[in-house]
Amino acid sequence: MQTLYKTIFFLVLFGSYQFGTAQSAMAKKEAQFYDIVDVPIPDDVVLEVGGLALTDDDKLGVSTRRGEVWVIDKPYGNSPDYTRFASGMHEALGLNYKDKSFYLSQRGELTRLDDKDNNGVADVYKTIYSWPLSGNYHDYSYGPKFMANGDMLVTLNLSWIGHGASLVKWRGWMLRITPEGEMTPIATGLRSPSGYVINDAGDIFYSENQGDWVGSGRITHLEKGDFAGNPEGLVWSGDPKSPLKLKKEDIEEESVLSLYEYSKRVPELKAPAIWLPHTILGISTSDMIYDTTKGKFGPFEGQMFVGDQGHSKIMRVYMEKVNGVYQGAVFPFVEGFSSGILRMLWGSDNSMFVGMTSRGWSSTGKKMFGLQRLKWNGKVPFEVKTMKAEDDGFLLEFTKPIDKKAGTDVSSYQITTFNYLYHNTYGSPIVDQQKAVVTSADVSDDGLAVRLKVDGMKLGFIHQLKVADLKTNKGESLLHDTGYYTLNEVMEVL
Repeated sequence: MQTLYKTIFFLVLFGSYQFGTAQSAMAKKEAQFYDIVDVPIPDDVVLEVGGLALTDDDKLGVSTRRGEVWVIDKPYGNSPDYTRFASGMHEALGLNYKDKSFYLSQRGELTRLDDKDNNGVADVYKTIYSWPLSGNYHDYSYGPKFMANGDMLVTLNLSWIGHGASLVKWRGWMLRITPEGEMTPIATGLRSPSGYVINDAGDIFYSENQGDWVGSGRITHLEKGDFAGNPEGLVWSGDPKSPLKLKKEDIEEESVLSLYEYSKRVPELKAPAIWLPHTILGISTSDMIYDTTKGKFGPFEGQMFVGDQGHSKIMRVYMEKVNGVYQGAVFPFVEGFSSGILRMLWGSDNSMFVGMTSRGWSSTGKKMFGLQRLKWNGKVPFEVKTMKAEDDGFLLEFTKPIDKKAGTDVSSYQITTFNYLYHNTYGSPIVDQQKAVVTSADVSDDGLAVRLKVDGMKLGFIHQLKVADLKTNKGESLLHDTGYYTLNEVMEVL
């Protein structure tokens, strides 16, 4: 086992070196389709972005790790105007706006900010709900996100004492809070839940970073009573408000199983909808937003974009629901941002604001903080648009028609399955890696789709798809030739 870990450590180092040397080349290719544009920041403003929100008059609110909220007028231009709206708070790692008020999570409370005299500066700092503080540096708090009925969701990071720990209530939990301050705990098992999002159906997803009990970055669909994997938050499951009664001691520290396999033993444990392979698709998964631009940001309407703080890049996720369970594929999207991505938000012009910070959290983008916009220039990249699971393979859809001769050649497609261990160790090596075999490839008449029959699909495994040599019918190569599908379910044939 020790030799295996040494080998993996070398591969991670080698992979990081490859990433560093290849990043600029890939960023240049992506820049043919998407432009990264700086939002100018005054020299005297330290904009370590913790949250982003647009006001009703299209000004950009930015909360910071230094406890400030800035309001930026004309954020789409070359000369934006900055006004400090609020200050003196404790590490505001989230921001929202509703009914002329800003809402944010400080380290120890959910706060509403109001400007009663309309002078552009907050004069009321209202505590909606507060939670205990341990004093541990790792007690980050995130949010809020508004639900359809006006209630808010916040997530609370675990403390760090050589491992994750829930030193005070409700660390490691997602909480639901009414505007009047009534709190209901929703789910636990969270380690570092900096990103979460609500889809059009009202379903909640949160992103997780590699760590103890977390083999790699992942995205999990959270419902009331779910346990997402890290047992430290279960120390509070005996509370009358807890929606689950699972205990910390009910979880084995070294099960030698994957999280998916272990979830068959523990009904409360929710397997991830999406795995993001560590060092390949980031190292520190952060924010998530859906493409709601109706085609004005490229050919990925309805898909999800996922930021990464450590690698300063964004991934793209196609998600589907099979047998009532979420799963799907993740692909690289755009890299080369100036700092570590923490927040993303759509602007009114359908560009994406990207808020960044890296102090203490090293990132490939070397600036300590930053605010940029990602803009689509109207050119369509050749990409695997969607990857859908079938009972005996996958259906791939492309953004442009493929060369049919290469498309029907099974050697154009390589699929490898692998997994991660579910244990209390920090991270996991790749385990149970095997080759699957593509036995047939049927291209649609319009060349925009191919149906692959695959021998070797495995439930609970990540399926790496590589299509390095496939081209369009005009000879264009794929911008990104690799994707990763997390297979939790297959539709049964009647």
